[in-house]
Amino acid sequence: MRTLHLADANARDAFVRFVSVKEQPPPQKVVNGRPVSMRRYLASGEANTHEALHLTHGPELAQALIDADPDVDLELIGRPVDRTRTVYLDSNREVLRLAPDVVEILLDPFGQEKERRSPEDRLPNVSEDVPVRFTKNRIKRLDAVRRFAFTRTLQLWHTDGLTYEFLHGIAAELDEADEMVLLGAGEKSRDPLVLQLNGLPWRAFLEGRVSDNGYCLLLRLSNLELKQPPARS
Repeated sequence: MRTLHLADANARDAFVRFVSVKEQPPPQKVVNGRPVSMRRYLASGEANTHEALHLTHGPELAQALIDADPDVDLELIGRPVDRTRTVYLDSNREVLRLAPDVVEILLDPFGQEKERRSPEDRLPNVSEDVPVRFTKNRIKRLDAVRRFAFTRTLQLWHTDGLTYEFLHGIAAELDEADEMVLLGAGEKSRDPLVLQLNGLPWRAFLEGRVSDNGYCLLLRLSNLELKQPPARS
């Protein structure tokens, strides 16, 4: 379990644990009572790709496909593929021997490139001396799921009696109000949460549920807000 330094609306803070919530496995696929499994087979060799055939036959490729089936290599096609390794190629389809320089490309809402920049290390900010705090932004649960795409969920865990009371109180307050509260990191509580080195910056919404003495405190993470793009000028 990893650690989160959390402060509530009353500036009470504590170090608590969090774990990822596992998704339920999908229904098992079966045929005639037997499980279905996926297998990969070789479709063509390097000399049978469209680019290679076009270089060999040029404008006569269509007729060559009709006459001799050069795209089919009976020695290779249909062979099962077990283990593979990732190989990076350059624009000339040559194997890269050294790692390429990484460039971040920023796009506007219409998918057009607007900026290129060198990536910088993004440090985690959830277990620092400055706690992750409640912001003034609260939103009803029903509105939150319609406005944001939540792609990851973490569950907060207590480690002793004091952190149990701390987290149970937060969960009860949020559950009674049927609200989720946005958390902020940094000195001014305006930064998104970064859980690990060079991790994604997340908008983090805290959701609480209680049942008698039990509680469930979930951290809903989103990096995508659902809104209509601006009109083209």
